[in-house]
Amino acid sequence: MASFSQKLISFLSIFSGLTAYSIIIGILLICGFGIPIPEDITLLAAGLLAGLGNIHLTGAFLAGFIGVLMGDSILFFLGRKLGYRAFKLPVFRKIFTEKRIQKSREKILNNSKFICFTARFLPGLRSPIFLTAGIMGVNPLIFIFLDFLASLLSIPLWIMLGWWFGRQMSTNPEAIEQALVLAKKFNAYIFLTLFAFVGTYIYWKKKKTNSPTSHQL
Repeated sequence: MASFSQKLISFLSIFSGLTAYSIIIGILLICGFGIPIPEDITLLAAGLLAGLGNIHLTGAFLAGFIGVLMGDSILFFLGRKLGYRAFKLPVFRKIFTEKRIQKSREKILNNSKFICFTARFLPGLRSPIFLTAGIMGVNPLIFIFLDFLASLLSIPLWIMLGWWFGRQMSTNPEAIEQALVLAKKFNAYIFLTLFAFVGTYIYWKKKKTNSPTSHQL
């Protein structure tokens, strides 16, 4: 039986041109609101469409960035406007559990700038973190800059991976399955890299806090 990711890619592969761009942006906006649709697979599918010639590669990048950044920004500014009332909205009530909200709040309180960057690589917590960042008054310019910077690292990776396999689909009928297998490996590598990055940052911050200079201050 085909997985949800395979079904999503198959669904998107029938579209081309403006319709494909609109659907890609629409799905990414839905992903941004915390709906459990894999954002990375949507970006992978955008790359596949570019590889197949259904859309331009540049257009795939633009649709990816527009969909991702718009979804993140809508959540952030909704949080700024509504405060904690945003979590009571029907669209968020079931998605953002109290546990996820509390985790997001703790992470932002510990270091708002750092977590706004790393949240892009945390699918389960990404949406509540962005919403909570808006609620807690993180500077909008800082949020947008950090989110864009993180997107520069993640969006091109998935789109180019999809594009590479999309160009092989005419001669390799298993290209989609191979792309999804490699995507799982990439997710594991990204997680390990992020884990090492976070661990290094926490160690550096703790060492700086415990240094003689910081105690004297």
